[in-house]
Amino acid sequence: MARIRTIKPKFWDDSKIGKISRDSRLLYIGLWTFSDDVGVVIGDTIWLKSKIFPYDQIQVQQFEKWLSELATNGFICQFSYNNENFIYLPKFARHQVINRPNVDDLNIPKNKLDNILSKFTEQSLINHGTFTEQSEPIKEEEKEEENITEDSNESPVCATSQPHDGRIDYAELVKFFNEKTQGAFGNIRMPLSDKRKGMINARIKTYGKETFARMIQMALNSDFLKGQNKNGWRASFDWLIKPTNFEKVISGNYDNKNRANTQQCNRDPNEFLRNIAEGIARADFEESKR
Repeated sequence: MARIRTIKPKFWDDSKIGKISRDSRLLYIGLWTFSDDVGVVIGDTIWLKSKIFPYDQIQVQQFEKWLSELATNGFICQFSYNNENFIYLPKFARHQVINRPNVDDLNIPKNKLDNILSKFTEQSLINHGTFTEQSEPIKEEEKEEENITEDSNESPVCATSQPHDGRIDYAELVKFFNEKTQGAFGNIRMPLSDKRKGMINARIKTYGKETFARMIQMALNSDFLKGQNKNGWRASFDWLIKPTNFEKVISGNYDNKNRANTQQCNRDPNEFLRNIAEGIARADFEESKR
């Protein structure tokens, strides 16, 4: 059954929304209205197409392309339960206020859904306030600290849309990060969990290795992220690679207001790229020997 949902004014100029096509945006809104009260939509493509675009002659292949675009950009997660397809909206609880959720009319029993989603992310995805798709510029330190509290609870993109790449030498990446940052954001220990590997791969897959290296460099250049703020808070590796935080760092939201001293922390991003490339090459070589 379709439901009334809310569209916030900031939705229209959100930078992440701007990265997807106009039709995918409309489809995304349509999914809200056919979602149950915890963000799960029946994933039958033909049924969805007939409900959201009843007056348009749209080919199934085109509709599925829009769904794929939403999944690739982290707006939806597609999965199966009892041989039926479903779509989960990870940002639903953040932007839709459901005062009295109808738990008797859920597409999947809540306890079953919790088990399914626990395989996708580091945290439960259905807690209110865990997601944000906004990436507004931060203009003052007080605003920055408010956003840190919010973002620190943010869950990553679902693993179904961003599987981790087995070719990446994560041990080499961890070694490089620890040596270059010298504990500025804490040290990472091996072995990495599959969830953390998925987060790393998702960022590299979305932004590329050069941008990943640039993010580390920009974080190192940021006094605020290294603890020079009124609360003494400092970023961690896991915080940096979460999707919204990653984008804020590379967008310059945490750059020093006085950039005169930023050069002292400079590192060569090409060294990072060389380490990653060597790791991938080693993994490919090991795979060829099997």
